[in-house]
Amino acid sequence: MKKLLALLMAGIMLFSFAACGGNGGEETTTDPEITTEAPVNADGEETTVADVEDETEAEGEEATEAVTDESGEEVTNEEGEVVTEKVEEEKTEKEEKPSKEEKPAKVEDPSKWSTAEVLKYYQDATAKVVSQKPGYTKTRSAVDKGYEAGPVLAVFKGEVFGFLGIGAENKFEEKVAKGTNTNDDQCGAYLNKSTLTAADVSKATAVKSGSNYVITISGIKAGTSQTEGGKNAKNNSPIDKSGICVGNTDRSGFDHKTALITYDALDDIAPSLTMYEKSNNGKVVATIDAATGEITKLVISWDASAEISKVYGSSATLAAATTVTYTNFGW
Repeated sequence: MKKLLALLMAGIMLFSFAACGGNGGEETTTDPEITTEAPVNADGEETTVADVEDETEAEGEEATEAVTDESGEEVTNEEGEVVTEKVEEEKTEKEEKPSKEEKPAKVEDPSKWSTAEVLKYYQDATAKVVSQKPGYTKTRSAVDKGYEAGPVLAVFKGEVFGFLGIGAENKFEEKVAKGTNTNDDQCGAYLNKSTLTAADVSKATAVKSGSNYVITISGIKAGTSQTEGGKNAKNNSPIDKSGICVGNTDRSGFDHKTALITYDALDDIAPSLTMYEKSNNGKVVATIDAATGEITKLVISWDASAEISKVYGSSATLAAATTVTYTNFGW
């Protein structure tokens, strides 16, 4: 069989040479074969076209790595393919994006509060006393700053000073039980919610003192009250908005004795009493727990002056400095 094949191939070659000879004796040339050496990789192994294509495609692809679970096993999807995730780009992104710095907790600086903010803070603190009714001790004292009177009112000085609470002998002090702060025979409420506004004061500040804020409301504007024999009664006293105990009936427990209240108390001995009263230099100093907003001490003070006339033809002028203090709060 092999011999037969060899004879056939020899016959074909002879036939080819004969055909070439029939071309008129022209020589034919063939282009020399151009050979190139296959490129090799770093390991000295030949690389194929497929290998080059794979590398080219790989250059345009994002680098990934297999996702593994806690035990180190590769995670696969429903089709059984290994789940991968980006590596280099995410790392680069993390490196380029600065880490978010933790901001320190905001430190409250009450010294930067506006007058309105200070008044609102004090208002909330007094409102908390009204709503939660802590126990505390309240004292009120008024120092005599002058009393000049005609014969009749000179006689009644004791009654006048007693009602107005002027003098050490007329000092008011009461221990308020926790849960009360409402009514008693002396005063309708020991401490009320402040309603002071920026229009009522000249200055309001707050400073940090240990664990407390100290609120100082100074320059509470002057106010007046008046009555003419129990008629034409008026009262415009910003100090009444500070939280002190005030009212329009005859109660010696009221902290600010307006002209009408004084008349109601003395009308039995002086039915035609006419009085013009003025309060000024009002001031509030409140110590408030910074963490809870609860008052721990409160001092409210003001100066008062008055002109009393038409008491059996007699008249008098008086002046006093009043201080109301709230201490020993039991929240």
